[in-house]
Amino acid sequence: MSDWTSGYVADVEYTTGYFVELNPVRLPIGLLNAGYAPPKVRNACELGFGQGMSIAMHAAAQPHVNWYGDDFNPDHVLFARWLNDSAGANAELTDESFEQFCSRDDLPMFDSIGLHGVWTWVSPQNRDIIIDFINRKLNVGGVVYCSYNVMPGWSTAAPLRELMKLHTRMTAGAGMGSGEKMEAALNFIGEMFDRDPQYQAANPQAKAKFEQMKTMPPGYLSHEYMNSNWDLMYFSDIADMLGAAKLQFACSASYQEAVEETQFTPAQRAWLAGVDNEPFRETMKDFMRNTQFRKDYWVKGGLALPQAERIERIRDVRVVLQVQRANVPLTVSSALGDVTLVPEIYGPIVDFLADNRPHSIRDIEIGIQDKNIQFGQVLQALMLLTGLGQVGFAQSDTEIAAARAHTQKLNTALLRRAEAEDGINYLASPVTGGAIAVARVDQLFLKGWADGLAEPADWGDSAWRVLEAGGVRVIKDGQPLNSAEENRVALVEAAEKFRGTLLVLFQGLEIAVPRKVSPAGRKGGR
Repeated sequence: MSDWTSGYVADVEYTTGYFVELNPVRLPIGLLNAGYAPPKVRNACELGFGQGMSIAMHAAAQPHVNWYGDDFNPDHVLFARWLNDSAGANAELTDESFEQFCSRDDLPMFDSIGLHGVWTWVSPQNRDIIIDFINRKLNVGGVVYCSYNVMPGWSTAAPLRELMKLHTRMTAGAGMGSGEKMEAALNFIGEMFDRDPQYQAANPQAKAKFEQMKTMPPGYLSHEYMNSNWDLMYFSDIADMLGAAKLQFACSASYQEAVEETQFTPAQRAWLAGVDNEPFRETMKDFMRNTQFRKDYWVKGGLALPQAERIERIRDVRVVLQVQRANVPLTVSSALGDVTLVPEIYGPIVDFLADNRPHSIRDIEIGIQDKNIQFGQVLQALMLLTGLGQVGFAQSDTEIAAARAHTQKLNTALLRRAEAEDGINYLASPVTGGAIAVARVDQLFLKGWADGLAEPADWGDSAWRVLEAGGVRVIKDGQPLNSAEENRVALVEAAEKFRGTLLVLFQGLEIAVPRKVSPAGRKGGR
């Protein structure tokens, strides 16, 4: 019997996550900031889409794009198709091997190809297939998003992964699943650290990495570390390999990294500026930051734009505040530690965006023109805020209108699912063309509001009925509340807060949409 997994873990579910870097709506500002013309994305592909949350959200919220996706795991594909069908979207989702999918002759030329968490974890043969696919099927001017583990950041902790694999291969009991094998391996490594090995003394960061691993879901750890293939490379190696597909590095997809003042010291920036070879310079950046994981955009034949045109096109980009104004932090974490945001710059920009509605960068400049803030400062602030997830990118009004029916259908299905179980903490936004994280209890409040319940007390009562039926209790001050009345009161209080905060945010992002009631459903209707 053939092994259809190609050595990849398939007996435990992969995490259900959404990865914003795969969203084509955010491409323009990154490429424009790097000096390249962004493509008009009409056909997009995601290879190895996992549970399919990202591609399904994008297919629902960007119906003007033809979406194609492939993942070898049929369970993943079934779930992704459920999401896609719930939205009435038209993504083509298959469970073929990379070899089968990439050799098809019925696929279009793509403007965007995404690979999140694929490159490091597939075999060299599959990497060759992917490179050939990109070379043949990516349009000139198209973009590839690729994320991967890199050296030197893994140099001290990589032996822990090898020890997990050795433990699984040499000592794990017969019939144990991947999750059980992972738990046994973690216990064994913990026993090793308890005995003060010299490896720990020579690599003090390894123990911290191990403690971090223990807090992660077993399914994620199994997919991350227990596959047959797990190849760590330097950026320069990856640039050479992708160069065979005529790709060149455009920019980091983690947009906060474009603000180099938060990434490197003045001495480091001056030294790196003297390194002319870009793959070598990016490799040296990884040494400076001890990078473990990269998210990058690559272009095929990037067209350099004149400076004036580039700036005007950046000004046309639309952004939207994705959090409440009060929750925008005054300090943010960076490679150099905590960085304080300059209030005279960030304050007016965030205040202008506080309505949680889309605005062009040009509109922001006009709106704060009396604050003596220059274009470059606005751009830098938005690159940092978008990289940190505080600000997102918005589609055109026409694209938003076309997506509304699909996102509303998908969200209706997800809100209904939230009543039955936890685990999908995202809803679709036609504004951003993607997903927004929404906790289960907030989904329950939102469903009560969308169903026409008038007051937060009603939303809280409705949420408590759902949670009580599932044996779930509210956690307050680190402890579960015991009585039904305590839980109900806590949920009503939370619903009151929800009305004055998150509901306004979700309305701006067009996630909160009241359900239409037919005349027959109204009192006195016929």
